[in-house]
Amino acid sequence: MTSSTTDGNRLGFPFDNASVAARLRELPAAAAAEALTVRTSRGEFSAFRATPTRPDPSLGDAVLVHGWPEYASCWEDTAAGLLAQGMSVFAYDQRGYSPGARPDAVEDYAVSHLVADLDEVTRAAGIERFHLVGHDWGGVVAWPFVANHPQRLHTCTVVSTPHPKALGKQLKTDDEQYARMDYMRSIQDHPEAVANSLLRNDGERLIGLYGGAVPDELAASYVERFSEPGAFISVLKYYQAMALDDRIPSTPITVPTNFVWGSEDVAFTRTTAELSARWVDGPYRFVPLEGASHWLPESHPDAIVAVVIEGAQEYAAGVDAGGPAGEEIEEIGEVTSEGDQE
Repeated sequence: MTSSTTDGNRLGFPFDNASVAARLRELPAAAAAEALTVRTSRGEFSAFRATPTRPDPSLGDAVLVHGWPEYASCWEDTAAGLLAQGMSVFAYDQRGYSPGARPDAVEDYAVSHLVADLDEVTRAAGIERFHLVGHDWGGVVAWPFVANHPQRLHTCTVVSTPHPKALGKQLKTDDEQYARMDYMRSIQDHPEAVANSLLRNDGERLIGLYGGAVPDELAASYVERFSEPGAFISVLKYYQAMALDDRIPSTPITVPTNFVWGSEDVAFTRTTAELSARWVDGPYRFVPLEGASHWLPESHPDAIVAVVIEGAQEYAAGVDAGGPAGEEIEEIGEVTSEGDQE
């Protein structure tokens, strides 16, 4: 990346990945933090990562995957909390959000591509096995990833998003859950009209979606980044691609899995959330946060940190007692720190 851009006019400043990394780097709990570009065969993904001052070898790495309409910066406070516990963190902007991974075709945003991105981006970043944390669309990615790539994970924590099969069942049988997905059908039917409506008047309606749970300055940074030509219409293709036949083979989930859900979530009902347990065979915890909304990374980072760390400690105790060891993963792709990019 060329260095002619000053801090103040970086897109999304002060919540771009470089700014987030700079703030994390100043924390006593952080030994190092950087913004970086992860180059893969699937595109170039913007990211940040940080390592703790006092790493706990039993915890390892957390990979944080954001949802819609957010960026990796939604995880800043969660990352800070994990660092304080001795866990390294890595978060990236998914395809469509990363300017270097923004294909045109709707079919390129199918869930199978998002799952493959997670696999390849983490390999390219040199992360072999990790604790996966996914919110909203990050959760949509996490459920099939944990089912189909168990050898890559220690634990999985899904935030807000129920298992896709639980949601599919409830959409057919639960009128309330069906009604809550009206926004999704609007995006699928009229993506350009939805994009224009949400971004009009400095993103007034988009900011309104957050219901006050996302700090104003952070919400404004999302709007600025989505206003980049081609950005918002690209991320809406996630919803358009759902209409395609994109069935990912799924096996029973055996990896220790947590599901964190807010009782005031406007998108997903409690019944749908609770039904997700049916598709997990391994250790599983459902963690309802009473009074919490859908936007948990921004509003309840401490709760997410507590669940992730507790799960990681339980996993480490199981390994010490003779549980399975991780497999070596071949490194692919290339990582460039922001300061080294041309």
